[in-house]
Amino acid sequence: MESLKEHKHKWYTFGCKDATYLTVKGENAPLSFSEKMLLNFHLIICKYCRRFVTQNHKVTQLFRASYEKSGLTLSPDKKKALNQLITKNLKK
Repeated sequence: MESLKEHKHKWYTFGCKDATYLTVKGENAPLSFSEKMLLNFHLIICKYCRRFVTQNHKVTQLFRASYEKSGLTLSPDKKKALNQLITKNLKK
């Protein structure tokens, strides 16, 4: 994904891939004001991304509920490695 800084003056190039990235990012960390605005504007015009946001939220809730019930935890090292892997793959 292109960095959002490149979209600073080109808001009209914000596409579905960027919206997907921000949706996933927003499930795990707060979005900045500009990220929220870009995502919301895109969601106004894209019914497919609106559906993705809904489905992603449901899947995230199910995984979190399942994780809490299992009582399993990751070591800090494994958690950090997993976060790095996810971040690396999301930027593709």
